[in-house]
Amino acid sequence: MDHLRKERLAINEALFRSVNEGIRAGQREPADSIPVRCECGTLGCNRIFEVPLGLYESVRAHPRRFLLLSGHDVPEVESVVERHDGFDVVEKYGETGDIADVTDPRTR
Repeated sequence: MDHLRKERLAINEALFRSVNEGIRAGQREPADSIPVRCECGTLGCNRIFEVPLGLYESVRAHPRRFLLLSGHDVPEVESVVERHDGFDVVEKYGETGDIADVTDPRTR
């Protein structure tokens, strides 16, 4: 995978993480789960799935971690660190990890 494709993928995933942070911020009532848009970089993927709120918060505590539907990971830029029913938690590495760090909405 070339440098530009890796960079574009990382930026797309960071954008979808920001979308999910907006969903989280907009929750008015305490909830046990949050609807999450798949944070994969695949064009056209707009699938939504439920994530327990505690798990969502633990993923957001790590700037390089993202929530993806199972099978949506790209091994060239990320590794699966947790598997759940229907979705995975991935962690970016290398240059895509660096992009994830600098685009993290919780540390900016």
